Amino acid sequence: MKLLNYGSCNIDYVYKLDHIVSSGETESTDGLSVFSGGKGLNQSIALSRAGAKVYHAGAIGVDGDFLLDLLLDSGVDVSNVKRVQSKNGHAIIQVASSGENSIFLYPGSNAMIEKEDIDNVLSYFSKGDVILLQNEISNLDYIIDSALKKEMIIILNPSPINETIYSLDLSKISYLILNEIEAKLISNSSDYLSALEYFKSNYPNLKVVLTLGKFGSVYQDNKLTVSQSSYNVNAVDTTAAGDTFTGYFVSEILKGNKVKTALNIASLASAIAVSREGAAPSIPKYSEVVNNLNILKQNEEKLGFDGLRCKIDRIIDENLKTVNVKTIAKSIGYSEVYTGVLIKKITGVSYKEYLLERRLVKAEDLIKNTSLPISEIIFTVGYENENYFRKKFTKKYGKKPLEYRRSFK
Repeated sequence: MKLLNYGSCNIDYVYKLDHIVSSGETESTDGLSVFSGGKGLNQSIALSRAGAKVYHAGAIGVDGDFLLDLLLDSGVDVSNVKRVQSKNGHAIIQVASSGENSIFLYPGSNAMIEKEDIDNVLSYFSKGDVILLQNEISNLDYIIDSALKKEMIIILNPSPINETIYSLDLSKISYLILNEIEAKLISNSSDYLSALEYFKSNYPNLKVVLTLGKFGSVYQDNKLTVSQSSYNVNAVDTTAAGDTFTGYFVSEILKGNKVKTALNIASLASAIAVSREGAAPSIPKYSEVVNNLNILKQNEEKLGFDGLRCKIDRIIDENLKTVNVKTIAKSIGYSEVYTGVLIKKITGVSYKEYLLERRLVKAEDLIKNTSLPISEIIFTVGYENENYFRKKFTKKYGKKPLEYRRSFK
């Protein structure tokens, strides 16, 4: 099985500012740096540093020789990269002091990929080979159709979003790797859960990997949903976060690893990347990711889940009547889906069952230590059905609520 990444190679002009410049505003920069970049180049380097053998195809302009050198130095096969007598594609990137970025692109050489180029490149690949694509090169639809005819496995990162993406038939795609904003735009949804439902309903064979920033990531296919929390770091530059995630996730899947493992390693690699400057230069090597993963595992073994369970208990107890998974997820920094899975892993029961258990514990304390009417206690702890509460209480404590209270007098 061969892996082809047909994608862009950019020169990134990165300007540091206090904040992202808005319309009509003029702002002096704190510095200018020139880096290699482009989603295609970044993802090829991420794939290679993650341990995959990757062939890169694309176009390099007259000022882009150092991009080709970087790909070569990173172990990427560049035999399918053509040279054009034009300016290389480049990006103007604003990076705010918070780590957020704003980007606009000049296509340049990336828009000079012709159909005959595509036919020539794909002649070296066959059924079962994998092709990774982004939306920064010309003739994307033709590449997809040509790869489909060859029965290749097609992975699409639909960034940046424009009319090209809306015109694509996603049923031709095997994997769709995208962020929350892209998912909501493509699906015309107001939230990521609705977007996932849209993809599942309209493209049942599509495997979707959705990144949610600080809230982690989610994988979905027609049988499986897997969530992954993010790794909290001090973000310096988020430019290559998504590309690093994509490269590492694809590499892990092609190694035959489980989705959960792939999401975890991709998330950690992405977190390392955002902790330093630049796009391609920030992408970590596999050995660095594994080393950090081992350290985290050792810490997790030492700490266990006790601290996290105490935090979840406190959140529930302080918001007993109104608490929900969203409240807890926001407080502990995980996605809602993963928080539900985490609570079950820690407690052995579902979130709903655990919430009822915490409410019973609080009710028992109030019954034992106050003179509040039982009906008021039931309301206070969040039970809506009084008969259900009395039944659960009696089963847990062996006595009806009033009998239980009297036994302490």
